[in-house]
Amino acid sequence: MSRLWPDELGAYVAPARLCLVRLRRRYRRALVREQELPVMTGGQGDWVGTLAALEAKLSEADWSGALLRVVVADHWVRYSALPYSPELNSAEECEAHARALLASTYGDAIIDWQLSLSEAPPGATRIVCAMPAALLSGLRDLCVRSGTRLASVQPQLIAAYNSWRHRIPADGAWFVTVERGTLAAARVGLNGFERVHTVRIGNDWTREIKRLQIFGRLVSASAPNGRVFVDAPLAWRPAALPAGPELEWLEDSAPPLTTLHRLEHLRRLAA
Repeated sequence: MSRLWPDELGAYVAPARLCLVRLRRRYRRALVREQELPVMTGGQGDWVGTLAALEAKLSEADWSGALLRVVVADHWVRYSALPYSPELNSAEECEAHARALLASTYGDAIIDWQLSLSEAPPGATRIVCAMPAALLSGLRDLCVRSGTRLASVQPQLIAAYNSWRHRIPADGAWFVTVERGTLAAARVGLNGFERVHTVRIGNDWTREIKRLQIFGRLVSASAPNGRVFVDAPLAWRPAALPAGPELEWLEDSAPPLTTLHRLEHLRRLAA
């Protein structure tokens, strides 16, 4: 492996499974290997088992020595829309306001979570994302122990949207990503995300999409702006709502050969 162009490893970490892809970057990009494996954990909120499975894989020759990019399942992420406020004059004030906004929705359980804010032009809504500090610390620690360089950590909603943004109308639509137990949806407008809707779901996850369709029609002045674009595991499609003028199931036959695009493709295919 070239030190100038190390391989890239993408890892999707979720409560009950781990997805891995490895791409060679030198000369021409090429998929080296990919794998999905179930993970035994102490419960839906427990990430210890998933991180232990990732660390075990990083010790294997097939997965070691690569630059690591991680996508965290939305089960372990909290989001909120942060409307523009001219009274917020610094990054510290924005973060304090964002933390108070999240606490008003999710309570003190996220008081020590790590926050990040999306970029947005002046006057536009920003999205605040929070992840457990202990999860992120555990991820950094296992990278140190395995000698792996951690290049990036993204939540599922953001990674999934980046994979599909070329398919989402810029003038307004809902983007939805679904994983076992969790649905996250973002209202997309001219300046990016305008609002975020996240729910814990059971088997009847299509009910939440129906609600979004109705809500989209109510808040949109035109039918195209009320469309819902859904990123969901391929195996779930036959039992789901049929596609139509207001609902589109996002499908890719040949995903771009980048680490995170390929990882997102495996996440949908393997579920």
